[in-house]
Amino acid sequence: MLNCPDPDQITRREFTRRLVGTGVGAIAFAGCSRPASPSDKGAQSKHRKLGRTDLALSPLGFGAQHTHDADLLRCALDQGVNLIETAFAYGFGKPGNSCECIGKAIAGKRDSVCLAVAYQAEPKPTSKIWIAAQFEQTLRALGTEHIDIFLWHHPGGGSINNSQLSLKESQALVAEGERVELMLKWKQQGKLRWCGITTHSEQPEWLQFIAESKLYDVAVVGFNYKSPGSIVKAMEEASHKGVGLICMKTQSPDYFEGEHKIGSAPDHREALSWVLTKPYVTAAIPGMTARSQLELNVQTLASVA
Repeated sequence: MLNCPDPDQITRREFTRRLVGTGVGAIAFAGCSRPASPSDKGAQSKHRKLGRTDLALSPLGFGAQHTHDADLLRCALDQGVNLIETAFAYGFGKPGNSCECIGKAIAGKRDSVCLAVAYQAEPKPTSKIWIAAQFEQTLRALGTEHIDIFLWHHPGGGSINNSQLSLKESQALVAEGERVELMLKWKQQGKLRWCGITTHSEQPEWLQFIAESKLYDVAVVGFNYKSPGSIVKAMEEASHKGVGLICMKTQSPDYFEGEHKIGSAPDHREALSWVLTKPYVTAAIPGMTARSQLELNVQTLASVA
């Protein structure tokens, strides 16, 4: 592993130079607006097609929930990361939130970045954080006119107003009605390109729901080396049906025991590698807040790509 000095003591240019010296900086990806061309062997060996969508993603994405460093995000983009995932809930529109940070980082680079943004399905139309307000607010903060992957954030899971709906109620929330009508309207208008759902519990059931739905093409799944076989089987089946799979919690094995300890794996490199070597996985989005974490994850990608 490279020596990892305090990120505050080196510049982004110097950090990039050191990675280039190891060969990692040679990892280069094209934009995410189309799959890599078969004739482009370099891009093809690095990019992975996201299910039945037309998106080609770097296997290593960036989960930006806890990131407030635009320079770190830009450094990730410089190293070939082309997927950034966030949610309206990560800041609730407060200054300096995740979306504003991403907006600063992707300025001038929007066409080469795939943005996945998750939204709360629970609020009522009379709420100040009804889906329409969330969506427009994130577009402004991101400095973009569209997002690539629109996600429902753990529908009915209690992230808003402590609501706890049954699985059936949660799925009904995103199967039809005003929320879905808004989503489809924005898709028709070109404000979003693909739709999906993030799953945090009852994941096999949600994966089956997504696979059987005509509305959704992407699932963000909590997945790591401690995941039960039922999740593995559901992911394989969903992938076979064309669902694009993006994995979160890849280095947080205690997640499935209710312990939301970010990055608690005993060996981060092996944990991430375990996920990225699965043929049904398109990309992982580990949360990163330090350059040493980015460095480790980029090196891991180089070893499995």
